[in-house]
Amino acid sequence: MKLIFLIIVALANLESIASEATTETQTEIPILIDVRTNAEWSEGHIETAVHIPLDTILDNIELAASSKEQTIYLYCGSGRRSGKAEKALQGMGYINAKNIGGIKEASSALKLQIISD
Repeated sequence: MKLIFLIIVALANLESIASEATTETQTEIPILIDVRTNAEWSEGHIETAVHIPLDTILDNIELAASSKEQTIYLYCGSGRRSGKAEKALQGMGYINAKNIGGIKEASSALKLQIISD
């Protein structure tokens, strides 16, 4: 009887651990955000990127990021605007917002292609 009880407890613990691991994995998927203008975006952007122009990033970040702990990679044309976005998001509590520079550097670092619609 004790053995059955221990097995049930162990299975319950495994289910709990698996659930926590799934939650952690979901929040650890990085988001790639292009903070350039609409015109720049339509000329080409990194595959998988989400477009949120710098002037709207504070109002729209919650549409892309599921939590303030999620890793957010930011890029623009040269790294200047993505640096501003990084500081603004960190000021809002997005502790893992990271400026990864201009589009070419970001594409190379992430090993992702620049595509156009």
